[in-house]
Amino acid sequence: MTARRLLAATILMGSAAVSFPALAADLVVYDALDFSATVVKAFEAKTGLTVDVVEPGSTGETLGKIAAEGTNPQFDIVWLDGSAVFERMLQDKVLQPVPDATYAATKYSQLGTSLIPASHACLPTSASTTAIEVNTAKVAPADLPKAWSDLPKFAGFVAAKDPNLSGPAYQFVAGLFQTDGAEAGKTILKDALTNKAMAGLASGGKVTKALLTGEAKVGINQDSGIYAKIASGEPLTAVYPAEGSVALPSCLGIGANTKHMEAVAKFITYVTSPEGQAQMQNGDDTDFWLIPIIEGVAAKPGRKTDIPFVVLDDKTASAHETEWKQWYKDTFVQ
Repeated sequence: MTARRLLAATILMGSAAVSFPALAADLVVYDALDFSATVVKAFEAKTGLTVDVVEPGSTGETLGKIAAEGTNPQFDIVWLDGSAVFERMLQDKVLQPVPDATYAATKYSQLGTSLIPASHACLPTSASTTAIEVNTAKVAPADLPKAWSDLPKFAGFVAAKDPNLSGPAYQFVAGLFQTDGAEAGKTILKDALTNKAMAGLASGGKVTKALLTGEAKVGINQDSGIYAKIASGEPLTAVYPAEGSVALPSCLGIGANTKHMEAVAKFITYVTSPEGQAQMQNGDDTDFWLIPIIEGVAAKPGRKTDIPFVVLDDKTASAHETEWKQWYKDTFVQ
């Protein structure tokens, strides 16, 4: 997505040119989500406010841009998948805590309420999770995996994303280590991800492509992307392991240095309203296949929502982020 800018107007009057300074947007939003442009367009039309959307690329690339800005972040809002990364940004003073009153004014469902971080590092806006993506043309129903520990049965044919590039992938790794224990989780991944050509993919789309070309039979992938492909007719299914799948909220974080809290509050109010939630589902790409976490808002037809969720311990995941990402890179990434 191209960042939209308000450019300075230049008016020619006779032989003289008069230049006017660029007008600043009311909000600057950094994001790595498919639905952000759709939501922003509707928000601008409703409120008359202007929003400058900056999308560097993947979650990893967006976090890289934020890291380069250090303690002087240039955004008012950052909107990404995953909660652990927001915990770290709060600790690094890149974000400020979400006010209590903002949570109180949001009509969360039970799932939404469970995703509110104790630190108030971010405001959850929707949810998805990581599932085992299976090519049903390659794996018979009787052979479907039932747990993460079944993945080694498909060794050599398992596709996965690199958590150094993907926020959802790190949320999965931290959730697996929380559920099964770090050492047991590492063993599962070592025994399953034996084909390094498919162990450090950059995106969920590449995981799905590996399954559809037959290079992989199963993948570790964000379930919203799986449902988007199922809806388009691809022979895929999402399997939720018996031990649970770690919840992956899309979250809004508030920049530590924002001078636009009134506009930030209006944007949050819109995103968490039924109208805003409808706009978040007004498309066919991966992120549009979300689980709403606002009372009275339904998911797209066919999108499974009764999932055995595990809620991530963000503080632990944040504390080990550098260590676990480096371990993954050293072990699996070519």
